[in-house]
Amino acid sequence: MSKQQFFRGEIYKSNKESSRTISFVINVYQDKNDKEKIWMVSNDVLNPTEINNHPQSVNFHPKMFQRLKEILISEGRWQDN
Repeated sequence: MSKQQFFRGEIYKSNKESSRTISFVINVYQDKNDKEKIWMVSNDVLNPTEINNHPQSVNFHPKMFQRLKEILISEGRWQDN
C-alpha cells in the first residue's frame, strides 16, 4: 500500500476572535484494492477517513477525490491498475 506524508502550510485561518486554527500533517494514500478510494489519516487528530469516487456512496466527494488524486499522481504515488 503506497503511503505518502505531505507537509503543507496553513490553508485556512478564521477571522473570528473566538476561533482557533490548528495545523497538522495528514497522511493520504490510495486503497490497494479499490483504486477509486483514498484514505486520509493523521495521528491523534483524524481517524482513517475514506474519500471515494463512487456516486452511490456516503463518502462520495468527487472534487476532494480529484484534488487528492492529482497530488498523489504528482508525487508518483498513484496506481491505475
